[in-house]
Formats: sequence, structure tokens, C-alpha cells
Amino acid sequence: MEVSEKVDLAQFEALLNTKPALIVYFYQEKCEVCTSLFPKVKEMVKGEFPEMELIVLEAQQHRELAAQLRMMAVPGILVYFDGKEFFRANGLVAIGELKTKISRYYDLMFG
Repeated sequence: MEVSEKVDLAQFEALLNTKPALIVYFYQEKCEVCTSLFPKVKEMVKGEFPEMELIVLEAQQHRELAAQLRMMAVPGILVYFDGKEFFRANGLVAIGELKTKISRYYDLMFG
């Protein structure tokens, strides 16, 4: 699984201000759902939403940031457009549902 470098709240807010579309994936290595869902999320972003930035954060390493974002379960997915939270999911989420939710706004921004 890919791991992004340690990110604090200030760095995260800077990302929100510079990236028009951002998806954040919180995971834990020992979480089977996390490790099986991640390749599907990565493939979806790469294939369907190429303008979207994917940030992958290990939840224990980023405990403080996860708490500040109220992300208390893994896998956790946060989707942002124009710096505003658009969608969030905790636990198992269907890729089709995630794709549908993102597509609507993504197509307005980049379509």
C-alpha cells in the first residue's frame, strides 16, 4: 500500500487550498477491508477522475489529523472539491456508490 508522508493540519489545509479536487484515504495496515478497498479506489481515481489528487494516510501515524477531521474509523474516505468537504465514508463503501457521488460534481468542474 502506498503511504503519503506525514501531514499535519496546516499542510492538509494548504493542500485543500491548492488542489481543486482531493480524495483522502485513511487506512491501517492490519485492516483487511482497507487493504482490499485501496487498489479499487486508486484505480477508480486514476481511470475515472484523473484531475483528482489522491492522498493516502495511515490512520495511526496521522491520529491527530484524523481526529481533527472527525475520521474515527477505517477505511475512511474524504472527498473535497474547491476546499470543501463533499462526501465522507467510513468502513466498507461500494465503489459504484463512491464513483456516482464523485462523478456528479467532478463532471461539473472538469467536464
